[in-house]
Amino acid sequence: MATGINNAIVTERQLVTFLLGEDEFGADIMDVKEIIRVPDITKVPNAPNYLEGACNLRGNVLPIIDGRTRFNLERKSKDETSRILVIDVEGKATGMLVDKVSEVIRVATDNIEEPPHIVKNVDSDYLNGVLKLNNGTRLVMILDVVRALNVNGTVKQLKKNQAQSSQNNSTLVKNVSADSIDVEQLVSFLLDKEEYAIGIMKVKEIIRVPQVVKIPNCEAYIEGVVSLRDNLLPIINLRTYFGMEQMEIDDHTRILVIDMGSFSAGIMVDKISEVLKVPTNIIQPPPKFSSQSGEQLKGIAKLNNGKRMILILEPSKLVSEDELSAISGVNGTHKQGNEERGITTQLIEEEQLVTFKIDVEEYGVKIANVQEINRMPEVTKVPRAPYFIEGIVNLRGNVIPALDLRKLFSFPQKPVTDATRIIIVDFNGKRTGIVVDSVLEVLRFEKNLIESPPDILSSGIDSDYVEGVGKLEGGKRIILILDISKVLSFS
Repeated sequence: MATGINNAIVTERQLVTFLLGEDEFGADIMDVKEIIRVPDITKVPNAPNYLEGACNLRGNVLPIIDGRTRFNLERKSKDETSRILVIDVEGKATGMLVDKVSEVIRVATDNIEEPPHIVKNVDSDYLNGVLKLNNGTRLVMILDVVRALNVNGTVKQLKKNQAQSSQNNSTLVKNVSADSIDVEQLVSFLLDKEEYAIGIMKVKEIIRVPQVVKIPNCEAYIEGVVSLRDNLLPIINLRTYFGMEQMEIDDHTRILVIDMGSFSAGIMVDKISEVLKVPTNIIQPPPKFSSQSGEQLKGIAKLNNGKRMILILEPSKLVSEDELSAISGVNGTHKQGNEERGITTQLIEEEQLVTFKIDVEEYGVKIANVQEINRMPEVTKVPRAPYFIEGIVNLRGNVIPALDLRKLFSFPQKPVTDATRIIIVDFNGKRTGIVVDSVLEVLRFEKNLIESPPDILSSGIDSDYVEGVGKLEGGKRIILILDISKVLSFS
C-alpha cells in the first residue's frame, strides 16, 4: 500500500461542513477564521432581517448574519449545537449563525461537481460546487461564504447603530490575526465531562468514525486501523488511553487525524466542541503530577474567569517510543538506523493479511492489495456479466466491478446484512470490490506458518484460487490465503 499520510496533493480541498435546516453546506477552511459558541447578541434596530445582531469578540464588534434567514429558510431558536462561523470578509470579521458544525474534511476536487443553475434555498451565485460523498447519498453544497456574507450596507448600518460603543469598538471589526496579544488556536473536544484541546496546526482533519479493523496483540488503547486515502491510519481511543469508562460510538463521536511527530494517527473523542483562539497569557503550565502527565499536558487554559478549564494536550507525547513500536508496522513510519532495519527484517519474515469470512471458512488477502474496506453500497446490475459479478458500484465517482465470492466459490446465496463488507483490492492498477460476509481483522504472523495448498481443499473451492494456507494456534485456526491474480483473472 502507499505510505505517508502526509502526502496531501494539490487536488484536494479542506472544508468545514455545517447544517442549515436539513441541508449540509461546506466552507473552505481558509475562509473560516474560527468557530465559536453563540455569545450574547445585541439586536440592531432597523437592520435587515438576516442580520441577527452584533456581539463582542475580544473587544471588537462582530456583526452576525443568520445563515437560515440569509438563505430563505425559516428562522430557528438557537440551542446547544448552534455555532458561529467567523469569516474573513475583505479583511473584516463577520459571523454566520449555523445550526450545527459537522466536521472538518479533506476531499479530492474530483468529487466536486459544478452546481446546478437552480438549487433549493440557495442562490447559485453563492455556490462554487456540490460535493458528492458516500456514493452520492450525502451531498454537501460548497458555499462561497465570503460572497454570501458580503452584504452591501450591512456593515455601515451596524457601525451607525454601534456609534455609542466604547472606544475599543470604534473600528467595527479588526482582523483577528492582528490582535495585539498572542493567541493560540485550538481544536477543543470532550472526553466524558472534561474538555481537552490540541493545537490546530497539529490537526490535519476531523472525520466521522469509519469502519475500524481490529488488530490483535496491540495495546488496549489501540482501537484498530482505518483506511484513509490508501493509507492505514492507527486509531487511538483516548477514553481507553486515559483509563475512562468506555462509551458507545454515536453521531457525535469523531476522529481527529493528528500529527504525532514522527507519524500520523487518529484519536477518537466523544465530541468536537469548537475551534477557538485563546490568549497565550491565560494558558498556565500543567501541574507536575508525574513526569509522564507533565509531558502529555502542554498547558491548561482558564476561560470565563476560571469556570471553563481546557486541558491542552501535546500529541507527540501521547504515545511513547516503546508503545509506538507495537503499531509502527501498521503506520508505515519507522525510525532510521538499526531499528528500521530490524522492523524491515521482521516484515520480510511476516505476512500481513486482511482476514474475512465466507460461509464458515476464514480467508485472507495480502494487505498490500487492499485499498479500503467499506459497508456494502448500492449495486447496479450489469446485463450479460459473468455469474459471479454482482454488478458495479460507484466509489467516489469511480465505477468499480463488485465480485461476489460466494457466487465464485459456488456457495449458497445469503442476503446482505449489517456485517457484509466490500473490500476494494488493487491488482496491476485495476480496482475491484470483493463482497464478503464479514471482515474479521488485520492479522500479522510469521511466513513459516504458511503452507502450500493441497490439491483438494476441504472447503470445496478451486485450489487455483488459493496461494497458501496459514495454520495458527497449533493448526486449530486455518486461513486460506487467496491469490488475487487468479480471483481477478476475469479482468
